[in-house]
Amino acid sequence: MYTADAMASLLRSTDPDLRDLARGAPPLLEATTSLPTGVTLLDCLGVGGMSTVFLAELDATRRSEELSPLTPRRLVIKMMKPATVHELEMAGLAHEATFEREVTSLRRMMERRPPTEFVVGFYGRGFVDVLAGARAVRLPWIALELVDGGAAGTSLTDRVGRAGEGCDPVRTLRLAQGIAEGVRALHEEGVIHRDLKPDNVLVVGPIDDETPKISDCGVARVEGILTTMAALTWEYAGPEQLLSRPGERNPLIGTWTDVHALAAVIWFLITGEHWCAGRADEAWRAGERRPLRGARRLHPAFATEASLLDEIDVLLARGASPRLPRTVPTPRRILCPATAEPRFESVEAFVARLFPLLDACAARSVDRAAQRSIASTSFRTTQPAGETDGVVSIVPLAELVDLDLTRGLGASIRQATPGSVAFQPDGRALARFGARLFLLSDGPPLEVDVPPEERSTIATVSHVVRGPGGGFALIGPRHIRLLKAGVFRDVPLPVHPADAPGAGLQGGHPARTERPLLGPIEAAIGDGRVFGVVTAETEDSDGGPELWTSRDGIRWSGPTILPLGGRVKSLASGPYGTLVVGGSARGRGRALFLGFDGQASVYTQGVNQRAALEIALCGADRTSWAAGEGFVLSFDRASVTVEELEISGRPVAMGLDPVGVPWLVTGRAVLRRHAGLANASWRVYFQQDVGAPPLLAIGFTAEGACVVDAAGHGAVIIPRDIAAWRRGPLPGVPSKVEVPPALPGTHSPLGHPPRA
Repeated sequence: MYTADAMASLLRSTDPDLRDLARGAPPLLEATTSLPTGVTLLDCLGVGGMSTVFLAELDATRRSEELSPLTPRRLVIKMMKPATVHELEMAGLAHEATFEREVTSLRRMMERRPPTEFVVGFYGRGFVDVLAGARAVRLPWIALELVDGGAAGTSLTDRVGRAGEGCDPVRTLRLAQGIAEGVRALHEEGVIHRDLKPDNVLVVGPIDDETPKISDCGVARVEGILTTMAALTWEYAGPEQLLSRPGERNPLIGTWTDVHALAAVIWFLITGEHWCAGRADEAWRAGERRPLRGARRLHPAFATEASLLDEIDVLLARGASPRLPRTVPTPRRILCPATAEPRFESVEAFVARLFPLLDACAARSVDRAAQRSIASTSFRTTQPAGETDGVVSIVPLAELVDLDLTRGLGASIRQATPGSVAFQPDGRALARFGARLFLLSDGPPLEVDVPPEERSTIATVSHVVRGPGGGFALIGPRHIRLLKAGVFRDVPLPVHPADAPGAGLQGGHPARTERPLLGPIEAAIGDGRVFGVVTAETEDSDGGPELWTSRDGIRWSGPTILPLGGRVKSLASGPYGTLVVGGSARGRGRALFLGFDGQASVYTQGVNQRAALEIALCGADRTSWAAGEGFVLSFDRASVTVEELEISGRPVAMGLDPVGVPWLVTGRAVLRRHAGLANASWRVYFQQDVGAPPLLAIGFTAEGACVVDAAGHGAVIIPRDIAAWRRGPLPGVPSKVEVPPALPGTHSPLGHPPRA
């Protein structure tokens, strides 16, 4: 029973699905304590079968104990609907236990440092009392990561469906690797998802740099929790799930159940269609799997690879076989015709066979694209900002204001250097300060535990980039470490074929070889599309620095000789190849474009007479840029154009925002490329105060452009066209230029927007 005072404090909704619950931006109170959580509901984002999802905002100064200290300013509140609570009670199931399964599985993911980027982040849980119509009901809620895919769509269903056809091979491989990595991370924590499907895979980042995130673990089976809800999405569920009953453990469910769904999801990526027609698909129920060639929306790049496509088809059919793995006791496996191949037991076994085929298909697709002089994969459109675009506001990230204050680190923190910060598409970044690593996000910085034996190695890291297949790579002159889901792994350095173990054996003895040892690593690339390192030219080199690339951090391809005539300082990948820039021994500019056809086009006119180029950036339509101190060069096939800067400075970073507009970061300013009457120009969006630490890096989310300086301070730059970065206008977007004050007892962490 509720008292009169308690009734007055209830949230109110007249809609069965709670669509109007966020009207008036009500605060979220914790029902068990009647205390504020610090969360304000802003808008209803969507309604699912069991829950309603709200956009919310956190006041960190009022954050309750139910929420993690890592909770970001903007988040999602997922609340169980009143009808779901009633149905569970009628079935004799506790609705609290239903949400507890999702809480348990997601909490395990977040205990990793850093957590995997391929599972939606979880920040806490609680209960809220709601007056739903005339009935008061207590509803469970959980706080989750806000995933905003922008105009391209937020779910895998949205993104693939809007294209009108399946994904190209390069994009398919990238998405499939991320989804498989997320499923594998769940399985490592004893979690079986049981409802993996395109609707439950959220995607963040532009079309050429997508990070899939597995969501909706509410029907997962967690090791140690025996009962689970029955869940079945016909197009993706394994036949063993037909035998599941609510509240009971189904012994036929295992990791292979998610393998079945993963195979069906990859089939969807390639074809743009569901594998079966649901309950009415008699062939599916009989254990037959539709071939890829029969899909109407099969991507043409797959269709031209008939032999590889057939091999992929066989493995997908086995991945989604109705026959359970051989490790399942025989009586339990007899659910299908005895002639069916047994399903793969684990994700690892499945992708170990499938991904080399997808990789080969992607490589052939890139080669064909190079021969036809077309883009190798989908890529966001590149454009300058319009004449009327500008800065709306600068919002300091309080959680990144001062590492000294938030962690009590004081003078023990060494300032970071250029190349020490790497952003992921979801806005998380890894930053190196001396021998210490911090995960930066919209919440407080999180220190990553560096094992004592790794600290001296981390202290010598010169490049922090995104790793192959996820995570981060920490690269020094003579070492590469991969940090993935909280685990450090040594990446073997590349070796020349003649230097490899067993190479050149003659009569059982090593043959004499004149191949030189590798020079130190002088540059690296890790942008979600390409991962590689450049080893410096040595006296015995064959004509320049050498580029080595790797898709998995185990095997290397190369080397590719880079006839740059100097040292490589930066690389950037695009849909036609890689731009490589640097400087000569005398500090003059050097640039070349390495096409996917293996041809290197060296730029001399307009480049060699200028100062060394420090940073590179590739866009669509063969356009790319490189920046030196005080200037930017635009490359378009064979032509080079100088573009004007409003303020000069040494460049440290470049990037494309979600709508394809290039940005430049110098030690003191952030600039954005604008259209001009003649040539494009770069306008100042942000300027660092005199005497403040230099800027280092930039990343992009639906909230704006995130910049970080050498001391770990941060800010978000919100441009006037921010609505185009999002799936739609979100509440709370500032409408005028403003600089919020610093937190009490602190200084303003970064500079200011340019004066009008």
